[in-house]
Amino acid sequence: MLGSNVTKNPTSLATVSSCSEYFDPCTHHNGIPEEEAEAVFNDWPANLNLATVSRTHKCYVSCILLYYDLIGTSGEVTLDKYFDSKIIDEFAFSPIMRRCLYEYRKETDLCEHTFGVFNCFRQERLLSSN
Repeated sequence: MLGSNVTKNPTSLATVSSCSEYFDPCTHHNGIPEEEAEAVFNDWPANLNLATVSRTHKCYVSCILLYYDLIGTSGEVTLDKYFDSKIIDEFAFSPIMRRCLYEYRKETDLCEHTFGVFNCFRQERLLSSN
């Protein structure tokens, strides 16, 4: 999923857009091993109840997405390089992602927003693969 040609960015920091106070949810400033990141995404449970997921795990997933440049520091999805290189099929991906982004558009917390959007996308993909 992440591919060895993905540039890791271990210095990405995050801010909560609704708050002027600095917030960095990432404690792994030396990066996250690709195998560890792959395991998190490959073992994603179907029908995940978001209320049962700890904030620590939500932030950890957000950090993985930051390190692999899948999201920007304010939670925006940054996939142009994946679309351009054909790693991700933009036409198959976009409708689901737009719906998920819309669903979490009012969430201002970086970890909650990012995890919610990604979970929405993963649940949709898991449903369509069955």
